[in-house]
Amino acid sequence: MLTPRRIVMAARLGFALAALGMAVLMLGPFQGLEQVFGLNDKAAHVIAFYGVASGLFLVAPNQRRDDLALYVITAAFGAELLQALTGRSVSVIDFLAGAGGVAAAWAPGRIEQLRQAFRRHPDMTLAEIDRLDRRLRRRRVETSRPGVAVLSP
Repeated sequence: MLTPRRIVMAARLGFALAALGMAVLMLGPFQGLEQVFGLNDKAAHVIAFYGVASGLFLVAPNQRRDDLALYVITAAFGAELLQALTGRSVSVIDFLAGAGGVAAAWAPGRIEQLRQAFRRHPDMTLAEIDRLDRRLRRRRVETSRPGVAVLSP
């Protein structure tokens, strides 16, 4: 029977294989391979990191998309640094293209969250809407006295 748990488990296996393949292609002696598919280097980075971010959003449904997007952007930066160790070219533009792919995967979900909040609370300020976000309650810290941190209710 097809259940969300089984879909996530299958997606995790596919994600692991795809991430391994991407690492081999990015760090191995395959520079210029994207041209076989009619892509330039920047487009390949956008597509690859869009796929990684989208896949990670699927395989980690209990994690915040914002955090996952930051992890993938960090991975894009790390990939550029590792390319320097393998003798390949390092490019800030490649990193920005990868970050752009992550942003393209992240933005629709964030926009939909905003649309939902605007529909539910059309007369509240953005600060009031933000205070209602139950996912952020644990992270908000108020200081009741200088030097003493208390979690907000």
